[in-house]
Amino acid sequence: MNNKIWTISNFLSFTRILLTIPTAYFLYTPSEFHREIAVLILLLAALTDLFDGYLARVLNQISEFGKIIDPLADKVGIGIVIVLLAIFGDIPLWFLILVIGRDVIIFSAGMYVKLKKGIILTSTMEGKVAVGFIALALLTAILRYPSLSKIFEYLIWLSVISSVYSLIVYGKRFFKTISSQKET
Repeated sequence: MNNKIWTISNFLSFTRILLTIPTAYFLYTPSEFHREIAVLILLLAALTDLFDGYLARVLNQISEFGKIIDPLADKVGIGIVIVLLAIFGDIPLWFLILVIGRDVIIFSAGMYVKLKKGIILTSTMEGKVAVGFIALALLTAILRYPSLSKIFEYLIWLSVISSVYSLIVYGKRFFKTISSQKET
């Protein structure tokens, strides 16, 4: 593992953060197809998320910085979109609180583990599934298509269930890591 900051995979993660700017612009600015454009930008961001980890492994560019910026980029992107959607009334406030609360808990616990043990906890498959359901729910909320309203309801509940489950998995891993005697 290297400690490089400027790698292709980290650049893709950073790009994902930057893509929140045009996404927010198109969500906020009422014009024809503005929400569809925001969805396309978010899909581009999702592609960067797929490729950054893959490239880090293939190019042997896995880094401590990358382990931080990749999930941070996800949290920033989802955080900005979900706050805007809550402001516009496209999602319920309780869903915003659940998603942001979960992310704050996971990120804070991860930073605590990094400070106390020198370990960066990586994402789990359960966390990735939860983020996937959250992202799909947000995409359907952005589009506001009446034909997607039932799908949106299902995605909200799948997001809740998978978020709670992933938080439990992260919690178990957090306490196991903190209680271990090994210092790195």
